[in-house]
Parts: sequence; structure tokens; C-alpha cells
Amino acid sequence: MYDVLSTHPVASDPFYAAETFWAAAGVAATVVLGWCGIWAVFRTAYPRRRLTCTVSHDPLVRGPVDGSLEISHNGIPLTDPHVVTVVLTNSGRRDIASSAFDRSEPFRLRLGVPYAELLSTESRPGDAQAPPARVRGAELRIGPGRLGSGTTVTYRLLVDTVPTHDFRHSLLDVRVQCTTASTPRGLSRSVPMVRP
Repeated sequence: MYDVLSTHPVASDPFYAAETFWAAAGVAATVVLGWCGIWAVFRTAYPRRRLTCTVSHDPLVRGPVDGSLEISHNGIPLTDPHVVTVVLTNSGRRDIASSAFDRSEPFRLRLGVPYAELLSTESRPGDAQAPPARVRGAELRIGPGRLGSGTTVTYRLLVDTVPTHDFRHSLLDVRVQCTTASTPRGLSRSVPMVRP
């Protein structure tokens, strides 16, 4: 007696019906969920904060100044006075605490002018407290101090001659972006930020 071998093709089960597929899919899903959980915990424990700094300047007197006009401030004659406006905005969802200033080093804006004096400080919302600011030579130093979420602080300075801008900061876990707006207002360019 002879055995008859079938030459008909045998249909296999679809790949998603195999136990090996579901085991591999379960392992992959567990790994992805684990990484997502680690990322969420890290984001909560170490939130990324954002600070935007915009600097602009305008001449105090429009047009050429002839010898008939003399401008001085506190007895110091100014040859080409400009008003510099520095705007800091915390656009992140978390406050930037005083402890974010590494070694209590302030945010520094070097203006490259022979004379500078702080004229005013404003903050929005109105109940927000601005980080302290002071002028040392031709450098504006801001902080350390708390900058609440959604807070915008504006500093205005009087300087002599057209200023240049050099930014330096020691902020930890804060993404800092600085732009300088030139006259006329609205034109801006990004300026690289330097950490010491």
C-alpha cells in the first residue's frame, strides 16, 4: 500500500495570530511605556524654564544735534544719548527662582558705552516683583531674583553713544533666547547667549 502525499499548498495562519508576535508586541509596548514614564517623571522633577530677552534702543533726540543744544545728565555731558529698553519675559509654565542663578551670578548685559544709568523698572502683571537691577560701569546686572511664570519686566537705561549688546548669564535649567531690536522697531535678530 502506498501513502499519497498531498501537493496542495498549506495555508499558514496570519502573522498577527502567532503567539510569538503578541509576546514581542507586549515587550515592545512595555519598553515604550517605561520610557514614557521615566520622561514624565524627569520633566516633572526638572522642568525646562524659558526666558526671552529683547533689547532695543532709540536716540533721545531725533535728527542731527548742532552746537546750540547741550544734553547732560547729573552734570555729565552726553554727546549722543540713547534710551536702551531691556525686556525680560518668562514665557515658561514655571517660575525662575533665585536659586536658578548659579553661584548667585547675575544676568549681564554689556552695552559697550562710556556712560550708562538705570532710569526705570516696570513689571507686568502689576503685582509682580522685578529682579533687582544695577549698573556697574556700562554693564546692566539683573538678579539674582525670582521671575514668576508669565511675568514681563522692562528696564530702561540712559546711555551715551549707540550701544552694542553682549549677553551673559549663569541660569541653570533655563532656555534663554535673546534678540536685539534695532531702530525702526520690529526688526530683530537673534543674538548668541554666552554662559561663563
